[in-house]
Amino acid sequence: MGDWQWRAWVGTPAGGKLGAAFLVTPTRLLTCAHTVAGQDDPRVGLPGLAEDLPARVVASGGWRGAGGLGDVAVLELAEPVPYEPAALADPADVDALAAGGREFGVYGFPSRKDGNERHATVTTGPHLLTRNEWWEIRTVQGVPLEKGFSGSAVYDIATGGVIGMVTNAELRDGRAGLGWMLPLSRIRAYWEDLDDVLPLRWLTADARRELRRLLDGVPFGDPLAADLERVVGRRPRERFGSAWASVRYVAEGFPEDRLARYLGALGGGLPEPRRQGFAAWLRRHLPAAEPAPDAQAPASVIVRLEHATFPKEYDLTVHTWFSEADQTSQATVRVPEGKVRGAVQDAVARASRALVGGRWMIEFAVPEGWLGKPFERWYIDVEDRTPMRRYPLVVRDVKRLRPGSIRRDQAHRRWRLLAERGRTDPRLIECDDGRTAAAFQDWLEANPDHCALVYKTAPSKARLAAALGNGVPVMLWSRTTCNEPAHGDCHGHRLGEALAAAVRDARPEELPHIALGLRRDALLAPKDTPHCGRDLTLLWDDPSRLPADPRLAMEE
Repeated sequence: MGDWQWRAWVGTPAGGKLGAAFLVTPTRLLTCAHTVAGQDDPRVGLPGLAEDLPARVVASGGWRGAGGLGDVAVLELAEPVPYEPAALADPADVDALAAGGREFGVYGFPSRKDGNERHATVTTGPHLLTRNEWWEIRTVQGVPLEKGFSGSAVYDIATGGVIGMVTNAELRDGRAGLGWMLPLSRIRAYWEDLDDVLPLRWLTADARRELRRLLDGVPFGDPLAADLERVVGRRPRERFGSAWASVRYVAEGFPEDRLARYLGALGGGLPEPRRQGFAAWLRRHLPAAEPAPDAQAPASVIVRLEHATFPKEYDLTVHTWFSEADQTSQATVRVPEGKVRGAVQDAVARASRALVGGRWMIEFAVPEGWLGKPFERWYIDVEDRTPMRRYPLVVRDVKRLRPGSIRRDQAHRRWRLLAERGRTDPRLIECDDGRTAAAFQDWLEANPDHCALVYKTAPSKARLAAALGNGVPVMLWSRTTCNEPAHGDCHGHRLGEALAAAVRDARPEELPHIALGLRRDALLAPKDTPHCGRDLTLLWDDPSRLPADPRLAMEE
């Protein structure tokens, strides 16, 4: 019960008390929307403990006037208070708690000279449901409800467990023996964050909180309705205001295997890059979940650039890749170095026409010296100046595409380990890593399980060659070189740590879409602030995505 320290009043800066509230976290309180309507600077007090605390309304249930639905408001304090929040009941238990005429406590702050709270005892229950929103409450022992009780918690007198909130009463001569409360099941429908502090029985509290944030703002539409009906075997009678509400419905009304199946279906409809975070969550908390139906590998435009025998010329082939058995290639052309960009942009624009409307990406298989080029700034539509960064984009080692390549064999081995592990788990290479190129190569050779590297500064040619020669299939770095004299908290350190955190739990097939998301985030970041998505290179060498070997231009 926390010595009942969670009971609060809501008022104005002038000192008037408007109603009640109750603490649900160290900084947040629940009250009625009508209690704080029109108040730009509400005040909160915990009687005898902390008075006249500034607060602000941070969420509302959409209440529009007297008798309206969603009479819920959330107040946030400027600073946390050192008092125990209210103990909230599991909504699944509230009906049983209220059965049999059990008595509950409420409190209010009616207009009195002493300004103190007043207490009343009420009975209620689900059988007293009104408009599928409120439960009727009836006072006992002759103590009436008055103006100032709105926002009070309705709590079990013996345990302090809160089951709902008083919203209004049928006042006659300023007093009432009849009123209404919102049960927790309705309050949580208007403020989904409440689920973070409810003692629910499914998953762990941390897993639920993370899942709810992943689904924040995701609507419940027709595709999800069909998935839900397929999983639970019937069409639900209630309407869901969000995807999270539908997840809660399955989790609290059906066996856990149904939740796993529903979440597996739900993940396929999420936008990128949220889908990647959702997939990582499933692997950690519900590995039995069905994979998202959209699990087929995306198509690609694969740009293959080979150094020709004549200096400063390259053989360019652009492939349209759907699968090993379904691909086409444009004719190989020989291009002077200075005209490579223009030729690539034209060829990619032609190849992409067959992919518009589907899931696809761009892969640059290029020589070592080209891996750090800013390909994401090249155009896929020169006329409209549409940059390639609008699509998932990666670079690859062109030598690994050659038949009989030792590099390809090494990459196959490490990629297989990476896929079996199920997470990227990169090794960080420090800005001031003092190893020689030979020592770096020995380290990679001695650790065949090192399948992904994140560099905190752009890698040297020797380091890059060593990693490619040892078949490392995944590498990430910012092309911005870190030149700071100390590297404990340099910008390279911060960028590298952010990159590693973004990909650590991701499966290898998710990385191109994560890189896409990071590049998009970087567009909104201040230009003078380093961001790990700015000037980002992702080397991603999935050996299964192997285009047919072209006839080189010199052979023609």
